[in-house]
Amino acid sequence: MPKTALSHREVTLAPKGAGDVEVKRALLIGGQCLLRIGISEILRKNGVDVVRQDASEEFLNDYLADENESPVDLIILILTGGPFAAIHRIREALGQADNTAPLVVLSEETGRGEVYAALRIGAKAYLDLDCQPQELIKAVRTAMDGKVYLAPEVAELLVTDMSAAFEPSGGAKRLPSVDLSRREVEIVQLLCEGLSSKEIARRLHLSAKTVENHRYNIYRKCQVDTVATLMRYAIRHGLISI
Repeated sequence: MPKTALSHREVTLAPKGAGDVEVKRALLIGGQCLLRIGISEILRKNGVDVVRQDASEEFLNDYLADENESPVDLIILILTGGPFAAIHRIREALGQADNTAPLVVLSEETGRGEVYAALRIGAKAYLDLDCQPQELIKAVRTAMDGKVYLAPEVAELLVTDMSAAFEPSGGAKRLPSVDLSRREVEIVQLLCEGLSSKEIARRLHLSAKTVENHRYNIYRKCQVDTVATLMRYAIRHGLISI
């Protein structure tokens, strides 16, 4: 896939006053063209060149699989509208490649499904697209240092979920022992990522009716009645990682 004119120009530029500081290289995936251009410019001024950008998540798989492409220091994923399919395609691309570049997610939504799905594919930073430029740069630098950066509202969501997994006394809340099959655990994880029964059916190559039957049995066994309460249950029992 040919480089955009913007990407070609940016590769040759270093941030003002950078001297001999090494310029980092990044891929920018997803989002609309103008949005990618704006983010690219913010990054360029802070020592990170977006060497390639594309609206399609499939582009990442092609880039990482191409031995002629130079490694990058950072991957930025923009999620706008229907993010879960994008997240799963990104996970597959990263899983098939020997990739060590940290992943930063910029999303329109900061709900549980989006956040947990991003963290499960190894995102080092999660930000709302409405964040200030300086917060984006802070998150990028933190991620490239191998540390985790979460927007305040995302961190608050995770703390709330973790707190809900324990009794006020500080002791772990004892719940009835539940024997979930491997398939049921897989469906629990996908439900916690925010996928609908139809999306799970397509992903697991099952009928929607079969997934609904599994979902009914999961709710019955875990004694829950919503995805939110199922997520708390899954956290308590280590069925999902955060």
